[in-house]
Amino acid sequence: MPNFCAAPNCTRKSTQSDLAFFRFPRDPERCRLWVENCRRADLEEKTPDQLNKHYRLCAKHFEPAMIFTLLCSTPCTTCDANDNKALSYLI
Repeated sequence: MPNFCAAPNCTRKSTQSDLAFFRFPRDPERCRLWVENCRRADLEEKTPDQLNKHYRLCAKHFEPAMIFTLLCSTPCTTCDANDNKALSYLI
């Protein structure tokens, strides 16, 4: 199932883009800041766990310096050891 960007007026989805998609943080304060920056009133009443599970923001809505990319070359839960995928994380 594709991930859709939760930012207003953004139509990017993970199946049509090489961009990374980031889950909303579970930390209540950080999550609140993300929701404020999204400027979507419909997200304000959702819990951090709900937002983390169901909503994503694509990398276009973050400064490049905020994203750390790691080349995954060892087995882990998010990639195949033979795949050498680049994993992106917010820092």
